[in-house]
This record gives sequence, structure tokens and C-alpha cells, in this order.
Amino acid sequence: MTNGDEIRWYALRTFHNKASVVCREATSAEVEWFTPEREVEEVVDGRVTTRREALMPSLLFLRCTADYIARLRRTTGDNILPYCYPRSARPQPIDDGEMEIFRLVTRTAARTLELVDDAELDNDKRVRITGGLFAGSEGYIRRVRGTKRFVVRIEGIAAIATTYIPRQYIEPIE
Repeated sequence: MTNGDEIRWYALRTFHNKASVVCREATSAEVEWFTPEREVEEVVDGRVTTRREALMPSLLFLRCTADYIARLRRTTGDNILPYCYPRSARPQPIDDGEMEIFRLVTRTAARTLELVDDAELDNDKRVRITGGLFAGSEGYIRRVRGTKRFVVRIEGIAAIATTYIPRQYIEPIE
């Protein structure tokens, strides 16, 4: 467990479209925040345009203290819910390395991201990517819509499938 004044990554679920309010509040308090986004192409007036949209609109990550999360809950009228330790009201921090890989993958593969069921990954073998854009990343290989894809997760919060990874870049983790 961590101290309330230790800066860590935390995941929050926002309600009633309050993500933008929380982001503004965090920015004004100089708190780093992150939300996974994907690029979406659409045709507007005969031209192809690209826009970014939240992959999980109600999920937000903050790098702050547990005390800041408690203050934020009060100032937003309890319109946020931090992911907590099981059977506890204490916010559960996310490992920095796990968050770094999650952020790298979601930024790099913005067009091919897809949500997958986190619970189903428990039986899959972990792998390390040894080359290409995701070199050094650890996750799982999972068949999604007929194609083997690289999946990263933050346990109990989110799992995201990226694009196909060539076999020569995949190393099993024992």
C-alpha cells in the first residue's frame, strides 16, 4: 500500500460526462492526466478527415497523490470513482512500468486499438516484443476477430488489442 502523499498513477471512472471537467481541474493543478484515444477516419464533404476520440470515454488516468483523488471527489460532487483495492475504499495505484507500456501502445497504435475482455487474458501466456514499434513492451498475444494481435492491459481496469505483431518479434516470458 502507498502513502496518501506519494505521486502515482491512478485510474478513475467518470460519470455524467465529467471527464472534461476533471481534465481541466487536473491541468489547473498541474497534475498529469491521460486518456486512451484512437484515430477515426470519416468522410466529410467528400474529403477524408481524421479525428481523435476517447477509446473509453469514462476512463481517465491521473498521476497524483491519493489525497488529491479524495479532494477531487469532493470538488466534483462524487462524479468520479477511483479504482480501488479489492474490498477497500483506498485508491489502487498503477505500476509506473505498466502505465508506461499502456501509454506507449495506445499512442503508437491509435488507428488499430480495440477493447478486449481483461478477464480472459489470465489463461494466456505473457510475451515480450523484441523489435518494431513496441520493442520492450510486455503483454499477451490473443486472437481478435480472426487475427492474432498484441494485447496490453492494466489488470482489472482495461485491456487493449493493437495490431498484428510479426512472429520473429515475439518472445515468450516464462
